Amino acid sequence: MEYFISTGCWGELFAVPDAVVDKYIKLASGSAIKVLLYILRNSNKRVSKSEISVALNISDDDVNDAFTFWEEVKIINQSGTTDVSPPTSSENKAPAQTQTKSQNAVPDQTKSPNTPDTQSYIQRSSSNFHITPSELTAKKESSKEIQNMFDIAQQTLGNMINHTILKSLLWQHEYLGLNIDVILTLLQYCSSIGKASAAYIEAIAINWGANNINTFAKAQNEVQRMAELQNFAHKVSSAFGLKRAPTPNQQKFIDEWSKKEFSADLISCACERTIDLNKTLTMNYVNAILVNWSKEGITTRESAEATFGKGNYYNSSSGKTEQSYNISEFEKLAVTFSGNINDEITDKKY
Repeated sequence: MEYFISTGCWGELFAVPDAVVDKYIKLASGSAIKVLLYILRNSNKRVSKSEISVALNISDDDVNDAFTFWEEVKIINQSGTTDVSPPTSSENKAPAQTQTKSQNAVPDQTKSPNTPDTQSYIQRSSSNFHITPSELTAKKESSKEIQNMFDIAQQTLGNMINHTILKSLLWQHEYLGLNIDVILTLLQYCSSIGKASAAYIEAIAINWGANNINTFAKAQNEVQRMAELQNFAHKVSSAFGLKRAPTPNQQKFIDEWSKKEFSADLISCACERTIDLNKTLTMNYVNAILVNWSKEGITTRESAEATFGKGNYYNSSSGKTEQSYNISEFEKLAVTFSGNINDEITDKKY
């Protein structure tokens, strides 16, 4: 089957730089191509990133990644207008030498591994790690290890993969010094919880680098710990009836309760106790109950209920208040009352 351009669409035209097709169409993501075409179509005016996001029905992150890509290959500039001048000579040079940890400050290994020391790194993200798409391709072709990392990342993220994430993964390996299997373990964890943005992955990667989590076994243990903490946070949020992610202040309480090994069931019991006392259900008040219980040796729901009795007004499984009356008795009373009223009306009428 052959395809041809319908002549009916040639009412208006706009130009596309040859370099887009000749050099970068294989490297650019679908979103990046859409963004560039939209900018070229509207070259007579300035367009904002939010406008592009709405017009193309793509996320703000995809728009930002597209701008980053086309800026690095010198197709567009900071103002968002196209720059069709020939690529600079640096495009034809060998891949730039990337930074390594030996060139910059490294974490203080004398500190406790449980105390993150991310300030020891000069670079806090890959935002200043400049490498063009062609240089990324050269890295991939020159290293089987890098190629495997990129290929598995592609399989893990699917359509979510983009130039920013690939650049970030290379930065984690070459700048933070994380092993490939450690990076892929982190990537799979972030993907499993639906948080696979470059910024989120890097935040954890920096913490792992600072805490010397750089073997497959250590990475697996840390992923298990984070999964357990996330499950704990979800149970606590449910006990408080939260329909959103905890605020930073609320998260501090959750982290502290996890460190003190308060069970989610005990926290739920403390929430019920708060309601029984007709107090406002806040984490601050529940924390006071938990601290007092801990001093008194109350560490389980059973021991709390043995001391204070079971809650009467709060159902932890549904988050709804229980009835303090018998509905069947109320219905009987209503029928009797209705009958008496009808008798009175009948007497008055007749």
